[in-house]
Amino acid sequence: MRVGWWVVAALAVGLAFPNVPRAADLANVWLRPATTIALPGRGLAVSWAPDGAALAVGGHFRDKTTGLRYDSRIADVATGTLRRSFACHYYWVVATAWADNPFVGGVLADGGGDHAVKLWNANGAGSMRCNPGQFLTADGALKKLGEIVGWTTALAFSPDGRFLAGASRDGTIRIWQVAPGPQQWKIVRLWYDAAAGNFLSVAWQRSGRQRATGDRKGRVAVWRFDPIADRWDDATIARFAGVSYENQPSWFKQNAPFVTRTPLWSEGGHGEVWNVRYGPWGLRVAAAGSDGLLSVYEAGTGRVLYRTGAPVATAFHGLDWSPDGRFLAAGGADHAIHVFETMTGKRIDRLVAHADVVSAVAWSPDGRMLASTADGPRLSYALLDVVTGPDQTLKIWTWR
Repeated sequence: MRVGWWVVAALAVGLAFPNVPRAADLANVWLRPATTIALPGRGLAVSWAPDGAALAVGGHFRDKTTGLRYDSRIADVATGTLRRSFACHYYWVVATAWADNPFVGGVLADGGGDHAVKLWNANGAGSMRCNPGQFLTADGALKKLGEIVGWTTALAFSPDGRFLAGASRDGTIRIWQVAPGPQQWKIVRLWYDAAAGNFLSVAWQRSGRQRATGDRKGRVAVWRFDPIADRWDDATIARFAGVSYENQPSWFKQNAPFVTRTPLWSEGGHGEVWNVRYGPWGLRVAAAGSDGLLSVYEAGTGRVLYRTGAPVATAFHGLDWSPDGRFLAAGGADHAIHVFETMTGKRIDRLVAHADVVSAVAWSPDGRMLASTADGPRLSYALLDVVTGPDQTLKIWTWR
């Protein structure tokens, strides 16, 4: 008798996540707000520490007491407090990624609107003062990756830790090498797609051989990536490293063969696709957009498995797949978080405690908690200079 992959996965989930409700119990399962942490401004991005003990929150922050601003705050889960800050970008942070990297250790990457991604020692002391643009070793500064056109909207480390991918408002996906060698910290491949408008999200497949993207023109796409065949040669890497961000748009046009790729598949028509995520086994891709649909695809072909949404349509912003593969949480413009059972697309919960657009959601590594922050879209001309908002909080939810 052949056993479907979902049966094997379900058995594995039961062993790996014993404190997460079983599928049979879903009718009686709810999440409740357990902790609320005040933020010094608008929260826009959330990443869990790999051990689940802390969270990195990026946003449009400005602390009048300390003078710290435009940074990533580290929240302690046990105490429900902000324990340190990594400051200070010239413009605020809208993208974070936290990893235990096999090459550089515990590392937090953050990026926003100031032409740079900053990598921090996640266990660093943090910042006690703020001079615009500072990047101090004493604070935990590890490496600054500069010369980026416009905003960095999303960051993701490859599963093996060799690369860092960054989505940008300039219509590119940048791939930096993290692994040691002559090209460490350099861009070793770049995808430019004028049709994207702005890339808003990037995610790696578990194998590291695919990447999914979402963009402002309403497309979901999956791209192949071979770390050897798709990597630029050393001469191209060196040539691009000398191009300033002001000259990069013309460089893209003049070097189209080096930066143009055809996706494995793509689908449009979704408004802004604010987030894409692979399921934990890499077989499915979920996408959330301003069309109010949560779409789930077969990762290898783009076949739509199902579409779902809220009973009253609302744009979706934050999105994350639980580590056991059974739940998708989507943050809505209706100020609620909608939780779906992934095999059927059935909505099982609506979490109400926020007072603004739910910008980001993230499940804890063990699946027992869900973090969220809500203060509007990550990129918004209307909110360009707005620091305060109706919901300056980070919330942590737990199973009842």
